[in-house]
Amino acid sequence: MFEHFKLRHIPPLFVACATSFGGLWPLFDPKAALLEFGFPSFIAESPPVYPVMVTQSIRTSTLGLIMLTFYYQKKLAEVDTVMAIMGVYVGVMDGYVLRNDMPGKALFRFLSGLAIGAWGLAGLTKGRR
Repeated sequence: MFEHFKLRHIPPLFVACATSFGGLWPLFDPKAALLEFGFPSFIAESPPVYPVMVTQSIRTSTLGLIMLTFYYQKKLAEVDTVMAIMGVYVGVMDGYVLRNDMPGKALFRFLSGLAIGAWGLAGLTKGRR
């Protein structure tokens, strides 16, 4: 899997692992995952909300697994494409959702998403070759 590894692959592999494994957190502790995401405690302490958090997080994990699969298959342009779409869209939407209740976290997620998206849009995982 790593015979084609370059240092420029560290950011996409980090993003892929963080989304793959981080998305599993709600399976084990949905309340903590909701709080960490930025939801207020009255929502995080509501068990009917837990399946929603779990199902949306599994979809996030799927994106990370797609990135890892593409990396394994040496489809680095596809890794960049997923980073571009996921980074910009998720970053913008997380920033939008959190903007009123957690402006600091909203800004961090927005800027992080744009950075991830910019990496993908620039094709930095694939590089010139």
